[in-house]
Amino acid sequence: MKVRDILFSWDMILSAIACGLIYFLFPSEVNNVFAKDIYGVGISILSIIFSVYFAALAVIISSSEDEFVKFLKAKNFYDPLIGIFKWTLGALFFSLLYSLIIYLITSNYIYLNKENQSIWLFDLFVFLCMYALISTGLSCKDALRYANYRSDYLNK
Repeated sequence: MKVRDILFSWDMILSAIACGLIYFLFPSEVNNVFAKDIYGVGISILSIIFSVYFAALAVIISSSEDEFVKFLKAKNFYDPLIGIFKWTLGALFFSLLYSLIIYLITSNYIYLNKENQSIWLFDLFVFLCMYALISTGLSCKDALRYANYRSDYLNK
């Protein structure tokens, strides 16, 4: 995967749009109780998707017999597919890690009776979660193409 492909991909563009909307529509500070609730939802969603996605990647890698991998490489599909899955898995993991850290920071802010936090912390969370979720959805499309190639391979 090239950096240009990542920067100008649909998942990056849509995430940047969501990030911009949050930045311009929300006040300069976000209430910590509200943010903590949103972070908790994000953690739940991302942890479920991360575990399912990781399992799906393991199945794709382990179920591919050598001849099928050669077939996919001949069609120049295998390496990009694995690259997309690895990148998306990394994005999911990083988003989940950021969500956990910002949840802990926000919990501490609430404990210290700090009412608000910077919009930047919340906006980064929105960007990372949107990117991870959209990229997961788009890589599901690639998984379906993988299934079609599997069908083509079995029918040859």
